[in-house]
Amino acid sequence: MAMLWSMGEWCEETNFAVSSRDRGLLHGLGVFETMLAVDGVIQYGEKHLRRLKGAIARMGLCDVSAYDFLQIGRALCEKNHCARGRARLRLTVTAGEGALSEKGPGAGATVWMTAAPLAATASTATVVTLPWTRNERSALAGMKTSSYAENVLGLQWARAQGADEGFFFNTREELCEACTANVFVRLDGVWHTPPLESGCLPGVMREVILERDASIRESVITRDQVARAEEMFLTSAIRGVIPVSCCDGKRLSLAFSPF
Repeated sequence: MAMLWSMGEWCEETNFAVSSRDRGLLHGLGVFETMLAVDGVIQYGEKHLRRLKGAIARMGLCDVSAYDFLQIGRALCEKNHCARGRARLRLTVTAGEGALSEKGPGAGATVWMTAAPLAATASTATVVTLPWTRNERSALAGMKTSSYAENVLGLQWARAQGADEGFFFNTREELCEACTANVFVRLDGVWHTPPLESGCLPGVMREVILERDASIRESVITRDQVARAEEMFLTSAIRGVIPVSCCDGKRLSLAFSPF
C-alpha cells in the first residue's frame, strides 16, 4: 500500500483526506512541486524549495520552513519501495478553510508529499501550438499552483492532435512555455529561451541549463521565429532535457546533445 507524509505524520494514501471546505480544493488556492528523486535523493531540492516558498509567500499559505523535505523525501521513497532508481515526488500545500476574501492559512491547511516509481520517459517529443493564450500579467504567472486545469486541458488537446506537448503563446503573441515544460529554441545558431516576463514558470531545469551555459539568451521569441527554428528542446525537473523532433508538422534537427 502506498504511503504518504502529511504534517509530520505517515499514513496510507487510501486513508488520507483533505477537508471538503479546503480552498485548495474548492478554489485552487494551493501550490505544489513535482520533483525527481534518484536513489532517494531529491535532485536540485534547494531550488525546488526556494520556488515553493516564494509561491507560498505570494499566495499567503502556511509556513513550511520547519520541515526537512529532503529527508522526508528520502524516507518516503524507502516506504514506497522506490529508493533505488528514479522516483516522482509531489509536495502540495493548500490554504485550508476560510472565506473567499480571507488571505492566509485557515483551519485544516495541509501539507503533504507523495512518491512513486518513475517509468522511463520518451527520448524526444513532438509539439503543436495550442489554440489558447497564456496571460503573462495573471496573478498566478510564474507560480506552480493547484489551479492547473489550463495546463491539463492544453496537454489533452495536444495529445488529441497526436503530439506529446503543446506551446502556449502569451497575449503579446510571444512564445511562453509548454504545458508541462520550459522551451529552448535555436535560431541562426544561437539558443534562446523565453524570459520570465513572458509569463513562463521559472523552471528548475531551465535555471540549471542557464547556469551551465552562459551563451543561451533569454529573449522574446515570436511565432515567426518558432516557425523557422532550427532546433528545440524542452526542460522539466522530471524528464530533464528532451529534444523536439517535430513542431506543428515541421521536422527539426536532433543534433543537439543534452547536457
